[in-house]
Amino acid sequence: MQDFLFVRMEKRYIRLRFSEILYIQAEKKYVTVVTQDKAYNTLSSMNHIEKRLPAELFCRIHRSYIVSLGQICEFDHELVYIGSRKIPIAEKYKNVLKNSVIILNGDNGSDHSENEISKTT
Repeated sequence: MQDFLFVRMEKRYIRLRFSEILYIQAEKKYVTVVTQDKAYNTLSSMNHIEKRLPAELFCRIHRSYIVSLGQICEFDHELVYIGSRKIPIAEKYKNVLKNSVIILNGDNGSDHSENEISKTT
């Protein structure tokens, strides 16, 4: 599997490694692929991009946002934190995010994932 994609910028194609991507944001007919150093605007739809990104590395959390799972510092019921950026989680996608990551329940010291906890309670 390739570990990169190309973003079309005017007449050029810029290679971005998946590990460089922080998140992707939709803005009308355009999407912005955000890295640590730069944001790349390109004409595309979120559905088109979502279908091409590896599901084990990226997760859609809002109709306007896809995040890199490896870049998430923390999240709660409303926001994903990537560095100093706060990205909203839509109600529709909350369980999608929880099912995309391994969650240990630190409140009671158990080592169950969120999925295992919900099955046993």
